Amino acid sequence: MDLLFNDTKQQIKDRFIVKGWVTLVSFGDNLKNVQQGSIYSALVSPDKLENSLNNRSWELRYGSGKPGITSFYKDGNKITKYYRFSEKGYEPLIYYREEFGTRDNYLELSEEFRLYHNLYEDFKSHQDKEYIYINGNGDEEVVVKICENEATIKLKFLKDYISARKLNLLIYFDLMRFNEKNLEELHLDEIENDYSSSYFYYNHLIQDASDMRIKNYKTHSRIMGKCLIENIKDYKPSVWGNIDKNDEYADFIIGYDEDGVEKLNTCEEDKLSNYFGKNPESPHFVTPVYFDKEVLKKYYDNPSKYTVNDGYISCQSVWSLRLDNDCKDYIIVMLGDLGRLHYKEQLYWKSFNIPPREGFSHTGLKRFFEGESCDPENPDLNLKMRMSQFSKKWNLKFGWDLFKPLSSKDVHYFKSLHLLTSEGNEKEFDEQILALTKIFIDSLNEKEIVKGVVIEKENARGLDKLDYFLRNRGISNSEMIKFLRNLQSLRSATVAHRRSPNRKDTIKVLNYFEIGNKPLNSILEKIFIDLISTLNTIEKKLVEEHVA
Repeated sequence: MDLLFNDTKQQIKDRFIVKGWVTLVSFGDNLKNVQQGSIYSALVSPDKLENSLNNRSWELRYGSGKPGITSFYKDGNKITKYYRFSEKGYEPLIYYREEFGTRDNYLELSEEFRLYHNLYEDFKSHQDKEYIYINGNGDEEVVVKICENEATIKLKFLKDYISARKLNLLIYFDLMRFNEKNLEELHLDEIENDYSSSYFYYNHLIQDASDMRIKNYKTHSRIMGKCLIENIKDYKPSVWGNIDKNDEYADFIIGYDEDGVEKLNTCEEDKLSNYFGKNPESPHFVTPVYFDKEVLKKYYDNPSKYTVNDGYISCQSVWSLRLDNDCKDYIIVMLGDLGRLHYKEQLYWKSFNIPPREGFSHTGLKRFFEGESCDPENPDLNLKMRMSQFSKKWNLKFGWDLFKPLSSKDVHYFKSLHLLTSEGNEKEFDEQILALTKIFIDSLNEKEIVKGVVIEKENARGLDKLDYFLRNRGISNSEMIKFLRNLQSLRSATVAHRRSPNRKDTIKVLNYFEIGNKPLNSILEKIFIDLISTLNTIEKKLVEEHVA
């Protein structure tokens, strides 16, 4: 081991910052090439800073810095005061929690820091936890990592916090190394020197350790002191926080100029006109901006994070965006609404921006400009709406669900139902066929369907049982059942098993849906329409009279 501590002296110069992360606490096995010692840290007020950097002593130690009560006498009277921090002018950012009897000690992040940045705690155990910042775009960023005997923090979040509070951070270190050779053998002299600058103060000691009786060590080297991470002097706080503030806005195509060149305009709301007379010479907030439908694929592909609904997209509870997704070949978003997205998300949408097309859909016009509610016309959106309506009406009449609700692990199949975002995408087509069969065939409530129904077929399966159930109630629709059987076979032929285009059953189902003769999106659109028709037929025959 380097008894001169050259590696640690470099860490001090770097202020214990590595690739944007700062070590706040470290001891035990986390300290490599150190036999004894630890690193700790404290927030320090400006009035204490100069004095602190003139000595090597730690003002705050493990377990200290907690609230407490003190009593003293003044003019013969006993005075009792509560102190938020036991060492005035110093407070922990990471608390060392101890004295729990049979319970283990652990590290804990300052609640004020956590609340300031609104961090989510990903808690696995007291010895394994992370604190995560979720920005205005819904993206996650780990800010603090705590493991057994170590805590690290992302520098930019630390600097923002200490700047807002007008505090600084001190990192304390007390590290020891030993060697079984004596000073003469190591060609070293005894030293005890202090080193200081505007941002550190430490003492380095090398001495004979023969009398210390620590194993067989004969030489002892110790480096002890502190270094400073300063706040941002010209820091300008924002009411809504400074870490995630939009300071840029993307430009989008809104039309053409007099020379036929595509015309771009910012989506920043403060620079747009509105219905109240603001910026009258600028484009209006509700100016339509057009996008290729493939822009939605990112959201469909991650249903645990995003939800694409009729008329809007949402990213959990972080953000939502109004849009007209009832157009056949494109998506429309209002220019001003784009400006309310995180800049990173704006750039994503910009990459799919296309020149203006025909305009808003009938649905979009009714909703956005006439204030009327209306059903979507695109079959994927309409199917999801009809499925929800059908399930409610069916349960109201029969007291059970014809299609069992999807489990939490399968609900993404329903959330991500959609027409293809790009024509000819076989992978996307297969995913939609799998989702449709999960929802409409695998989810058939066979247990309830067979009650009171005579099933003549041996080893009857879901669609067989549905056929008997419907015929028992006067619905004999062989084409509807044939369609559902072929849909199930299509899943088996294309998704569930290895493709074998030469098999007779595969050829039969491919011919039924005209796969190979028609565009995949047209085929999928027809499947959605036929499923809507299936729901309408069953509802009309079995549900409508009761509801009316």
